[in-house]
Amino acid sequence: MIAAHTPRELIFSDVTNDIGPVALAIEGALPDWLRGAFIRNGPAQYSFGPVQFRHWFDGMAFLQRFEFGEGKLEYTGRFIRSESYAAATEGRAEYQSFATPAARSFGSWLAGVTSSNITDNTNVNVARYGDASVALTEIGAPRCFDPQTLETGNLLKFADDLGTGPTTAHPVRTAGGWVNFTLKPGLRSEFAVWRLAENGSRDAIARIPSKRPAYVHSMGASRRYAILVEYPYRFDPLAMILGGKPYIENFHWGGDETLMHLIDLTGSAPPVTCAAEPFFAFHHVSAFDDGDCVVVDLVGYDDASIVSDLYLDRVRERAPVAPGLSLRRYRVPCNGQDATRETLSSTRMELPRVDVRAERPRYVYAPRVGEGDAFTDGVLQIDTTSASQRVWERADESPGEAIFVPNPGGNGETDGAALFVAFNAREKRSALVVVDAATLEECARAWAPAMLPLGFHGQFWPNY
Repeated sequence: MIAAHTPRELIFSDVTNDIGPVALAIEGALPDWLRGAFIRNGPAQYSFGPVQFRHWFDGMAFLQRFEFGEGKLEYTGRFIRSESYAAATEGRAEYQSFATPAARSFGSWLAGVTSSNITDNTNVNVARYGDASVALTEIGAPRCFDPQTLETGNLLKFADDLGTGPTTAHPVRTAGGWVNFTLKPGLRSEFAVWRLAENGSRDAIARIPSKRPAYVHSMGASRRYAILVEYPYRFDPLAMILGGKPYIENFHWGGDETLMHLIDLTGSAPPVTCAAEPFFAFHHVSAFDDGDCVVVDLVGYDDASIVSDLYLDRVRERAPVAPGLSLRRYRVPCNGQDATRETLSSTRMELPRVDVRAERPRYVYAPRVGEGDAFTDGVLQIDTTSASQRVWERADESPGEAIFVPNPGGNGETDGAALFVAFNAREKRSALVVVDAATLEECARAWAPAMLPLGFHGQFWPNY
């Protein structure tokens, strides 16, 4: 275990045990309508004796559940008991992860060629696929879990023959169901864009060939189109298969354009591809149709150096440079002409969320990325129409992703609450924070019994 002293080191230190279930004392007052489970996912432990994970994205998955009901709040935290987790706890570096290689031998090299030693550490997001609650990753199959107890289930088996491969942990919900892709690397690599059917099969709605596929962390969708963006951060499929490097170290920056693919959700027309300037993004924000264009909002960078800046030895020491980090809007013509860019906010931010009910979301909620000792130092609400912003901030606190939860009896994108976990560096403990979405004024907080991982992404599943 790494000794932690600075705020950055503490944020990226190890959580080593399951927690709870335990009732949390509430300071302030929770909205009386807030009932349901806020379930989060993300990495929590990086050091396992001889096994030392190298990147933030490599840490072992830890599910967190905050259960709201009748003014009470209960917390549970559980590691996902994957095969990768079992191997790490036994000191075996058997699985190739995002940025940490497996132990090398001829046997492990051969396993790498056949992809049997790819990690099953589903540490990025959660979703509901039909009746299944699943934890998601971008380089393997989803993992089922019990949404009440967080107990680990089996890997999800889709009722189709698309197989597994690189994907995103950010499926997008459309009127016709969940949409995502599976990358099929090889001599004729392609992105198979699919919609999840009610019977559990993934029905391909488009296949996009790519000689040197890009790293694609998320997708977007408007009412008419799914949006897949290929940044000039690409890999050679044969070199990946034969080289034995961890996943992300096969990708290299280079090229003079980004390709933005519009995929007709009906599957009745071929994809339209537009070019844009070279840029990189992890997270789409939202998308909507506007006449003969699709408007795509995302958090973008000028290059992909942020991926390297999130190696643990770097992110524990200093703030990412993150060149060009900004909230951006791209207008993507449906006729294939070049996309154009507008900057909506130059404030550094990440992990953006919106009111997913809105056809044209106006407000974006996101942690503000720090430039000093704090990894993050506030939560923003950005008005994409007026360019105004509000901020929640508290001394010595670093918040994670803030999700908007609508008031079931309310109306509008700010009638609700924003929920997030914040780490207090001075107190060396974490709290769940609830703020009024309209004002970002804090309504309530509940201190956890231990320091919690900042995590990646979460969802609120209401019980009303």
